[in-house]
Amino acid sequence: MKIPQHLTEDHATGLIENEPVAQFEIGNYKNFVYLVLDWTAKKAGIVDPQYDLSLPFEYLEKYGFELSAIFLTHTHGDHTAGVPELVKKIPGIPILVHRDELHRLDDTTQNRGNIKMIRDGDSISIGQLRMKTLHTPGHSSGECSFLLEGAPPYTYLFTGDTLFIRDCGRTDLPTGSNDQMFQSLQRLKKLPREAIVLPGHHYRTACASTLEQEIRESPPFQCKSVEDLAALP
Repeated sequence: MKIPQHLTEDHATGLIENEPVAQFEIGNYKNFVYLVLDWTAKKAGIVDPQYDLSLPFEYLEKYGFELSAIFLTHTHGDHTAGVPELVKKIPGIPILVHRDELHRLDDTTQNRGNIKMIRDGDSISIGQLRMKTLHTPGHSSGECSFLLEGAPPYTYLFTGDTLFIRDCGRTDLPTGSNDQMFQSLQRLKKLPREAIVLPGHHYRTACASTLEQEIRESPPFQCKSVEDLAALP
């Protein structure tokens, strides 16, 4: 399975008409922010909103989309900086986040009633699209990946800071764990090999990959043990 054309560039191309996934690079940490788009229902979700969402909102307004959900892979500040702007702009929008990530969200955000805690296996609708939650700790204890289903012929995998292109997330931050990261990588190996990997940062030239290519070429996937993973540079 090939990668959709708009995700094969060396830069994020934003929203392309009729494509279910839009990719934006925002901020000094090269964060990828994603829109998940049901073009029939005109419903959208956003994954890991950074602080400046002017361009994504320009597209949403241009095409008449309703932003109906915020998906957080985890709650490090570079993945949540845009949340306050979003809940101010759309007061009732749900924030979908794992329980183990709540401690990093400020009290104002937590007390607004927007928080919708997600667990492994939960499936969230965006129109006719479905985002399946995969608990993939290692970089952070509540880190989740999201598998987008219902957008044939492709399956999309949003990996946050669990899996990058040819690398995985660091495990030396609070609640990080080499053991959990190793187990999460083993779990990702079992997903459909044709899944399009959409990482949380633009750390390599490419903006996307396939799970098949990552399993074949990424050093973390070659590791046979936790010790091997911990020894990677």
